[in-house]
Amino acid sequence: MIDERTLEKIAGCWVKYRKVLHVGDLEECCRHVICTFLLKIAEDDSTFIDDMELGEDVSYCRKFERVPRVL
Repeated sequence: MIDERTLEKIAGCWVKYRKVLHVGDLEECCRHVICTFLLKIAEDDSTFIDDMELGEDVSYCRKFERVPRVL
C-alpha cells in the first residue's frame, strides 16, 4: 500500500507537470516521478503516445531515465 506522503508527492508533481510546457522543465525529483508515471502508462497502452505533446515527453523520459541517477 502507498503511504499518504507518497500520494501527495505524486499529486503535487502532476499539478506542476500540467503547468509546464515540457517534462524537462520540472525539477529533477518531479521529473523522475512524472517520467516513471508516463513510461508505465506508455508501456501498458501504446496509443497513449499518439498525442504529440505526450509523445515528446515520453521520448524525453526514455532518454532521461536511462541516465544513471546519483543520490
